[in-house]
Amino acid sequence: MKREKNLVFLCNLKKVAIMSLVLLLPLIFSGCSIDDDTEKTPLTPVEKAVQKAGPSVVNVLATLSNGTALGSGVIISSDGHILTNDHVVKGANSLEVHLFDKRTLKAELIGRDSRADLAVIKVEDDKLQAAVFSDSDKVVQANEVIAIGNARGEENTATKGIISNIGVEIDNGQDIRKYIQTDTAINPGNSGGALINLQGDVIGIPTAGRTDSDNISYAIPSNTAKEIAEKIIDNGYVSYPYLGVNAVNKKTKEDVPYIQIVDIMDNSPASKAGLKVEDVIYKVNDVRVETVSKLRKQLNNSKIGTRISIYIYRPQNNKDGIIEATLEELPKGYYMIDWS
Repeated sequence: MKREKNLVFLCNLKKVAIMSLVLLLPLIFSGCSIDDDTEKTPLTPVEKAVQKAGPSVVNVLATLSNGTALGSGVIISSDGHILTNDHVVKGANSLEVHLFDKRTLKAELIGRDSRADLAVIKVEDDKLQAAVFSDSDKVVQANEVIAIGNARGEENTATKGIISNIGVEIDNGQDIRKYIQTDTAINPGNSGGALINLQGDVIGIPTAGRTDSDNISYAIPSNTAKEIAEKIIDNGYVSYPYLGVNAVNKKTKEDVPYIQIVDIMDNSPASKAGLKVEDVIYKVNDVRVETVSKLRKQLNNSKIGTRISIYIYRPQNNKDGIIEATLEELPKGYYMIDWS
């Protein structure tokens, strides 16, 4: 009888223990979390922006006859079109692209525009993440921005800064264009990458940094870059109005700059209008042009088919004159040569 009572007692004790454990479990684990994500610190706007744009930024390796060149690129279509700087791919015998997912793909050159320092290359893949381009006309001074690229050969680096200035005109040696100025560090290798806003959208393509300053860099506005990229994809080159002269920058003994024609393209608007080698061009449509870049700027401001007035000085007979010429489309194949 005593044994039976003991068994009953033990059974009841076991039940009590089990019930107590069931009741205590929620309390034991109330301070714990199985899902580690609930313990993570929320991402900052900068981190979110980099995570969004990062997969669309690639590293570009150009093999040249005398070595290699490193740069960056931005995926602009899911089927493999990538925008980069012309100086990154110029003279390349072969091109490779290192993707965000660590794959390496061969790339082909679609077309270049040396005047804008932009080029489009393509890889064979139809499932890439294309970057989102924002309206660069809406960029405001002091906006926070991030540069993503292949700085000094390090993959997917990111640097942060602000927009220092907008619409800055720079003579790149071939043309005068407007750039976004930023204090964001843009190092060698960042060229062709992405300058993004805090929403992770591309507002510019980094192209150059000032060698005489640590805090001045420039980017091609996204609207300009996108327009040129579309033209390259459609035609393989960018159409420009042209006159058909090869001119050089010179200076007088008094250090006054001017430009002089050294060659004229056959059957060009210049040839048809009667311009001659050694002619000095000093104005186009009442605007002074002291350098080749300024001449090209004035030509680019005119549409193909526009009739322009060219003010010249002809040393052969020591006379000034005005010559009328109708601008035509620069022939394909001459867009990388010094014809204006």
